[in-house]
Amino acid sequence: MFSGMKQRKTIDLFLVWLPGICLTLVILLRFLFIASNDVAMDEPFTVFFAQADLHSLFDMLPNENNPPLFFLLMHFQVKWFGISPLAVRFLSCVFSILTAFMLYKTGKKYFSQPVGFFAAALFTLSNYHQLFAHEARVYALFALLTTVSIYLFLGLTSQPEKKKYIVLLAVTNILLIYSHFFGFFIFVIQGLSVFIIPEYRKTVLKPYMLSVIISLIAYIPYFPIFFNRFFQSSVSGTWVEPPVFSDLYTMVWRYLNAPVVTVAALCILTAAFVKFIMKIRKGTTVWNNRNLILVIWFFAPYILMFLVSYKIPMFLDRYTVFISVGFYLLIAVALNSLASEAKFRAFLMAGIIIMMAVTFHPRIDNKRRLKETVTFISDHKGLQTSVIICPRWLEYGFSYHYNQLIFSNYPGMQSLLNQERIYPVNDISNLDTMKIKNSNQVFLFEEWASLTDPGQTLSNYLNREFRYKETFSFYENFKVHQYIK
Repeated sequence: MFSGMKQRKTIDLFLVWLPGICLTLVILLRFLFIASNDVAMDEPFTVFFAQADLHSLFDMLPNENNPPLFFLLMHFQVKWFGISPLAVRFLSCVFSILTAFMLYKTGKKYFSQPVGFFAAALFTLSNYHQLFAHEARVYALFALLTTVSIYLFLGLTSQPEKKKYIVLLAVTNILLIYSHFFGFFIFVIQGLSVFIIPEYRKTVLKPYMLSVIISLIAYIPYFPIFFNRFFQSSVSGTWVEPPVFSDLYTMVWRYLNAPVVTVAALCILTAAFVKFIMKIRKGTTVWNNRNLILVIWFFAPYILMFLVSYKIPMFLDRYTVFISVGFYLLIAVALNSLASEAKFRAFLMAGIIIMMAVTFHPRIDNKRRLKETVTFISDHKGLQTSVIICPRWLEYGFSYHYNQLIFSNYPGMQSLLNQERIYPVNDISNLDTMKIKNSNQVFLFEEWASLTDPGQTLSNYLNREFRYKETFSFYENFKVHQYIK
């Protein structure tokens, strides 16, 4: 008897310390290798405009595909801490840590402690989210705000009479739509949940609609930009490729690191669904409203985005980040419902967590060797060497690694690059060819130049005026074409 009491006391003590142990682990994993990747892809663009004064920053936003919230946060981050890889990625790392904490808290409060722990573990050990934690972009913030929104929405459905949930949910959703345009999907998810579940139509509809109205009123100043960007994307298209049917599987694969974990998770979902249907038919259970919210949270936007992408491509891994956090909670709830015995449930959870841990890479690669590419050009660039950059948006990443004094000069970066005989262009029409006529060597630095120069006008001109010598390739997509007189 005393042995059993002692064992129970040990288990209770472990459960008390478990959240703290897990949070410490999340902090260590997220900050590990935070500066190992080159600042590349869209990061230099974000950091460059974050350096601008607020007036210039807001002048840029009408042509940008992201609302201002993250740029504003980065503006003060850069102002106070500089533009080193650690400094510009610090916020994303903190947001990712807080998301793990909120997933645990949401699962524990509205489902069970094992659900919260397992969902947070899946998130923590996801390569997908490790990459966002090490990227100076909005996606870690987007995941955090989505998780907070889930937490508050579940609170509203539990206590619709409490005004704090109405206000806090409205504020969180305002921040969501000011962080990413896809934040409006959160209204779709929550609205569907309220209308589909009869109990919520009676008790939650009015307070939820009040929170939506507050959010939309707060977004009125930005609606013109939102509609402009939406119609431009729908008419002109986007750079994202239309999906194929297998993307429905490979997207989940990204959330869960490897095929073996993905198949295991899908089997758990399927088994939990079959078990639930059998219980419904026998009359031994009823619909669980909270579980249904998670089903809607994952499947509704997942399928909708996939189908819409055949018209307006948007089914991209980073654009579905708000879906992934709901997916982790759904998997945790499904596994919890399958195993009625605590030992068997712990065994299943431990198995999945071990598979995630084995396939987890804390030093996740962003697959860009921009610093190496720029260093190569710098080392081989003479006084009479001209460098052409295509597309011109590569100028931000090039400048960051070429000379940070040039990069930090917000109003004069392009002028300073030109003084160094470096010319960012989209095609030959942007290039003053007289400036490179007397060059004894020209480097054409490009990544996907076909997006802006499908007719290869730059290479055609260089082949006429200079002699092509060699092409140097750098992982994953950078190419430097060398021409000499």
